[in-house]
Amino acid sequence: MCDLPIEEGWISIPLGGVPMERINLPFFYQLGTELRPVTELKVTEKNRIQSFITCLRAQNRIQSLLGSYSTLTVCRASGGELLHNIGNIDDWVKKTPSEEWRKEDQNIDYVFQQVISKAKEFEIVLSAELQTLATYHVTQKGIYSTTSLIEKAEMSLPESILNKIDSAIVEEIRQSGRCLAFDVATASAFHMMRATESVIHKYYLQVCKPQSKKKLGSWGAYITNLSQSQNPQVKEVIALLQQIKDRHHNLIMHPEIVLTPDEAFTLFEIAQSAIITMAGSLPIVEKKVKSTQATA
Repeated sequence: MCDLPIEEGWISIPLGGVPMERINLPFFYQLGTELRPVTELKVTEKNRIQSFITCLRAQNRIQSLLGSYSTLTVCRASGGELLHNIGNIDDWVKKTPSEEWRKEDQNIDYVFQQVISKAKEFEIVLSAELQTLATYHVTQKGIYSTTSLIEKAEMSLPESILNKIDSAIVEEIRQSGRCLAFDVATASAFHMMRATESVIHKYYLQVCKPQSKKKLGSWGAYITNLSQSQNPQVKEVIALLQQIKDRHHNLIMHPEIVLTPDEAFTLFEIAQSAIITMAGSLPIVEKKVKSTQATA
């Protein structure tokens, strides 16, 4: 569902990181409510100005549509003709003294009829073209809103945890959530495993304090090294990692295995638990601040 009020004039906004757009359905609803009255006008000398105002409402919405939504191409010609004819009425209103607006005038009556005719044509062509657009509804996954999963899946983690993981890990979680939203289950799991593995390494460095900072070759190696710690919290982490490794991580390593959306959702949840548990022991990551000082 769109979070913005119905009167907002935007039509679509790009989603960061993917060649997709979020469509503002209320815009098209409002366009319909403003275009249909134009097609139903019964213009007389007495109601010309009220009819003109009705046309102006539709004009603004149509201009926004044709001016900022390049996806629509077929309806552009009829839409442009409709706008041209509404412009002719606008010119007549501006040039004609107000006391003559209600006088008999066959020329302006013809222009109004042209507007009504073109509005009907545009409505038909626009409706037909909208039916050809590849628009889909993404179903909600668990308690997560679709918008949140697509645009900011990392916000499923507490702010205190986000402060302790770097931007690369955040991006992996974001990609995982986006894939989860669109039912690309195996890819979602893959990104979440990459995020978890990055946190595992940082956690391993924090707990075991090895001389070498290089990454270990496998989850099993990390679990083995972490098992040497007597810290009860570390044992909780090991249990989580062992579960993920045995039930999920090993499966993802086999190219013939394709995860179901439910399996990806389960992994997304349990991996979050592991990340939260581990990151809680990590120091806060220093955020890089871009210098705003002018250079000579």
